[in-house]
Amino acid sequence: MKNILLTMLSIVAGFGISFFSINTYLKTNDLAEVKTESEVTNNKLILDLKSSDVQKSFKSWDLYSKKNIDLMSTFKALDENGENISKGAFLNLLRIGSYLPMKRVDKRELSYQLVSLKNTSEVKIKKSIKSLATNANHYFRMEGKRLPAYEFVDLNGVPYNKKDTKGKLLVLKCWFITCKVCVEEFPELNKLVDKYKDEKVAFVSLAFDEKDKLIKFLKTKTFKYPTIPMQKKYMSKKLKVKQYPTHVIVDTNGVIIKMVNNVRTLTSELDQILGK
Repeated sequence: MKNILLTMLSIVAGFGISFFSINTYLKTNDLAEVKTESEVTNNKLILDLKSSDVQKSFKSWDLYSKKNIDLMSTFKALDENGENISKGAFLNLLRIGSYLPMKRVDKRELSYQLVSLKNTSEVKIKKSIKSLATNANHYFRMEGKRLPAYEFVDLNGVPYNKKDTKGKLLVLKCWFITCKVCVEEFPELNKLVDKYKDEKVAFVSLAFDEKDKLIKFLKTKTFKYPTIPMQKKYMSKKLKVKQYPTHVIVDTNGVIIKMVNNVRTLTSELDQILGK
């Protein structure tokens, strides 16, 4: 009887040890699987938000794009797999209407990645992306071209031509009086003039409006750029400006470096060019 009891106890103990070993093995492997999944996630290209959330509705996309996406800026372009591609190729793929741009979490540089546009029912999202990409592509293609010949005379009679601005970085602002966003930028643009007053930078604004109207208007607004009146034809026909405001950065040799459409990006680009 004693031997039988000992045998039974041995069996129970063995079963318990086996169960404990199996349970431990399973837990360990579960943890290993979780860890592996985590490692894979960390190795993936991490975007700032889920693309599915961004394209739920046009409102979601519109809010996201206005806060995070500026296709006219200098950025690292990545395809759907996270591989580097040229900015031109990136913009052309967006113009097809099958992708949306997503901002990558990267503290070193601004990076955008192509993500498949799943919500094809939101036609407005597709139209918005194609419009943004088309305008950005147009300005991108202007980079590297010479600034069209100019003979500007500002409201105070001061001339600006190739000879006068030679050796200086030229920053042009294209605007008109009734453009609300154009006027709202004045305070930030004034800060740029002050910031770079000791640098060889010439800030000049080109306006649609007649001289008398501009003089009257600028008495009510502080704007430190010298302003050239009646330049609508030059802006639309020669510079091929597509939206207002537009800012054009021209190097000391008269070559267009950058065309952007807001003061935030202008500030960032100038900081990069001038090493601020």
